[in-house]
Amino acid sequence: MIYSLLIEGITVGSIYAIAAIGFVMLFRSTGSINFAHGDTMMLSTFVAYALLVQFRLPLIIAIFGTLLFAGLLGIIVEKVIIKPLIDKSHSGVIIATLGLAFIFQGVAGIIWSDKVYPFPKIFEGDLIYIKDIAIAPQSIGIVISSVIIIALLYFFLNHTKIGTGLRAVTQNKEAAALMGIKLSGMYSISWAIAGALAAIAGLLLAPTLFLSTGMGSITFTAIIASIIGGFGNIFGAVIGGYLLGILQTVLPLYIPTELQSLIPFVLLMLVLFIKPTGILGKRTIKKV
Repeated sequence: MIYSLLIEGITVGSIYAIAAIGFVMLFRSTGSINFAHGDTMMLSTFVAYALLVQFRLPLIIAIFGTLLFAGLLGIIVEKVIIKPLIDKSHSGVIIATLGLAFIFQGVAGIIWSDKVYPFPKIFEGDLIYIKDIAIAPQSIGIVISSVIIIALLYFFLNHTKIGTGLRAVTQNKEAAALMGIKLSGMYSISWAIAGALAAIAGLLLAPTLFLSTGMGSITFTAIIASIIGGFGNIFGAVIGGYLLGILQTVLPLYIPTELQSLIPFVLLMLVLFIKPTGILGKRTIKKV
């Protein structure tokens, strides 16, 4: 049983990792915290549901359309809401994204209602048995998809011109601007990528659990995973996501039911007590 739970934990951790990466990318590039990240995922997943179930489009076209919608939504949010606030008030950005989360929930509730919807399986097939362990194709598909996405993101950030520009912006905005990198363009790309990653997380999560206007609460799980891994470190977010997913799945075997909801917060406190900057976080010194 422990091995089955471990596989489930890796599956859930893969989704947490993808959600956390998008959250961290925005923080690294723009310095802003997007509390609407989870609800961007939720709204994008409803769009995927509409394309797949209501319009009966092929899976590939529906996925492409969903990613396009999420990327464009990210760019629109950055241009219309974030850009006027980013250089004036970080607290204004936080408040704006909080408000945006409620707007997305309201829009989804008006169009699709607050019901819970079953989402079509993306990875179909029979159970795969390794000795006595049954593994669902959905779990295998989620883990492989997540690994591929993380690998592609690594390649993009380290081996492309745009990715190098994004990394430059995350390290030193002023120096990047002096080198001729257009900050506004990099901000838009960051929001588009974060939106697409949120949509991918929703597409992987919804068939496993549910689709509803409340699934945006994964924002806070992504924040916890990011802090555990080292807030602002993309690959720390991956570690935090997998660690959180595995422990959330395995530990309920050994602790009372009423304490299970505390697992993410206890893990967060333990990591911060041992290493306040998170697992891969680095201490920074600012001169004033």
